[in-house]
Amino acid sequence: MYFGLLLFIFFLVSGYYMEVYFKPQHIDNLTLRMEVRANHIYILFVSLLNIISFKCIFDAIKKWSTYLEISFRMSLIASGIMALYAFRYNHHGDLTGRNETLTAVVLSLSAMAFFLTNMCIHYFSSKSQIQ
Repeated sequence: MYFGLLLFIFFLVSGYYMEVYFKPQHIDNLTLRMEVRANHIYILFVSLLNIISFKCIFDAIKKWSTYLEISFRMSLIASGIMALYAFRYNHHGDLTGRNETLTAVVLSLSAMAFFLTNMCIHYFSSKSQIQ
């Protein structure tokens, strides 16, 4: 949760940065403005995923659940770091070569895949124990 709150603070700071340095009258390249704004929203997206996932409780009894939780949390943290890096360095005014942004998005989606896999396995294993 603390990392999510820290990312949210970076989101607010990056919004101020965009307001000061990326004004419409100063940037004629609309692709560059779009890249910066997209990376800004990715920071918000990952910070909210981190904050929401604070309440997620994994079934720590099973060994695979521990591995899925570690993978889930580490993917979210790595995604946040990559989103910050992409905001700072990954805007060139060209939509090709945005590898850091792609990595941040893929890491956040893989974190959700780890979470959903754990929930599905937990649901089906508990359902089979009831019957």
